[in-house]
Amino acid sequence: MYVTTEQHGRSATLTPRGDIDFAGLEQLRACLAGLPDTVGEVIWDLRDVTFMDVAGLHLISTPIAAARVSLTNMTPQAVRLLEAATAVFPRQEWDRHLPSPADPGLVRATA
Repeated sequence: MYVTTEQHGRSATLTPRGDIDFAGLEQLRACLAGLPDTVGEVIWDLRDVTFMDVAGLHLISTPIAAARVSLTNMTPQAVRLLEAATAVFPRQEWDRHLPSPADPGLVRATA
């Protein structure tokens, strides 16, 4: 797993490459933990993610101080995972991460 981290002011974009599974989960969480406390927005750019399993759900639900979390450039497989998670666990509100039906290129952000 290779992760690029870019910080622009109070926003940080993390771009993992490869599979998001339990083998790489701790490395991805370490990337989050390494962000400065001043980061108020974390954007996961998933364009180079080839596969994501339930570890991806654990990752995006990892608490990050007061930072807002959003996903961008989701692959169809990641979208299907979030749709399935929403259907099985609706109270977790995984659908807040899904692209807007009006504009599939955008994603909704979470607090």
